[in-house]
Amino acid sequence: MTPAMQSELGSDLERERRKVASLTGEVLAVYEVLGLLYSLGPRIGSLVDSDQIAALAVQEAIEILRADCGWVVFCDGTGWRLPENCLVAIDAGIAGRINQEVLGPLRFRGQSQVVSHALPEEYRIDGPGVPARFLACPLPTGGNSQGCICLARWRQAPIFTSSDQKLLYAVASLTGMTLENLRLQRSEMEKQRLAGELELARQIQQSLLPRDLCCGNFLEASGVSVPCYEIGGDYFDLVSLDPDLCLLAIADVSGKGPAAALRATMVHGIIHAVARHSKELSELMRTANQCLRERAVDSGFVTMFLATLESRGRLRYSNGGHNPPLWIQSNGRVTELTEGTVPLGLLDNVSYPEATVQLEPGDLLVLYTDGITDSENARGETFGAARVLDWAGRQWQRSAAEVEKSLLQAVSGFCNGHRQADDLTLLIIHFLGDES
Repeated sequence: MTPAMQSELGSDLERERRKVASLTGEVLAVYEVLGLLYSLGPRIGSLVDSDQIAALAVQEAIEILRADCGWVVFCDGTGWRLPENCLVAIDAGIAGRINQEVLGPLRFRGQSQVVSHALPEEYRIDGPGVPARFLACPLPTGGNSQGCICLARWRQAPIFTSSDQKLLYAVASLTGMTLENLRLQRSEMEKQRLAGELELARQIQQSLLPRDLCCGNFLEASGVSVPCYEIGGDYFDLVSLDPDLCLLAIADVSGKGPAAALRATMVHGIIHAVARHSKELSELMRTANQCLRERAVDSGFVTMFLATLESRGRLRYSNGGHNPPLWIQSNGRVTELTEGTVPLGLLDNVSYPEATVQLEPGDLLVLYTDGITDSENARGETFGAARVLDWAGRQWQRSAAEVEKSLLQAVSGFCNGHRQADDLTLLIIHFLGDES
């Protein structure tokens, strides 16, 4: 072999040796990262406090990368938050200055890392206790940064290398993933808690509706209330005042959800409290209005229809802005009970007049909320009062349960699966007459 060939072969062997050395270094670096994650993962995953997770992460990073100090800072959308237990060997004021001056690229420009070999000169942050070498990496969560893990060394210490950056990125990724999992877990727990509270509220609200619609032998009744959310602002009631007298009530609170449900519960309490002492509808309405005015926290209001029905068929009623109930006579004639005034809770010192009609055996009363008339189909058309009247003309000589089922089916068929946008409530009264 000639000297030239030997020289060329030696060069080739040296290149291959360097490749092997480089690959070995890369394998060792990967092994170091895997070892770090294997060691840190179980310990960091056992914690349930975000600040404790961050504190453990920065302590481990300082030890592994042989940094002199470090900290974790969180961004909450408006500024930086620097937990005290996440500060290691550095003054909070100095860390705060570095956060303000240096970490902007990570927060606002989407930069993956910040590295500085001469922090005071590059960012004009100088003074006692200011480190020279600086390395920061964001804590990634779902593509966004929720903070940074920061390490620093004094001027006489070595600079941060690319291997250091890879190791810190591994720690930051694990920490960010753990924090995100904790956030999702807490969010799920909060959803479950709220769902449980809403279910309890729904059960309480349903318990306030009349369980037994028997109210003397002179009528039969059927009623239903279907909230568009878990709880709603509709309310109906049937209260026996004495063997020959029943109180009918239906109300619709403005708005939806918990606030409306609370106001509907208030209306229920007012009616039952006042009805124990007075059978006068005008007094019931006036008291309810005043109570709602005194406890008003917003511009909400309540529409309500109240009536008393005697065993001999006399129906006295008062209406505070509610949908006019329908009186369906046994001969098929339909009349809207339109006498009334403004809703409750809007004005002080309102008088609520009463009106009277005489029911005959076989007559029907249909009390409903605007969830019936406002029900929409996919084309945005509402069921409307005209369709209610048209439907009512075909209901005479039916039982209360049959009438309720018929109206619900009519509305459901019209909507054809379109989502319900309002609470829907019905109270059907079939007057049987005084058998004595």
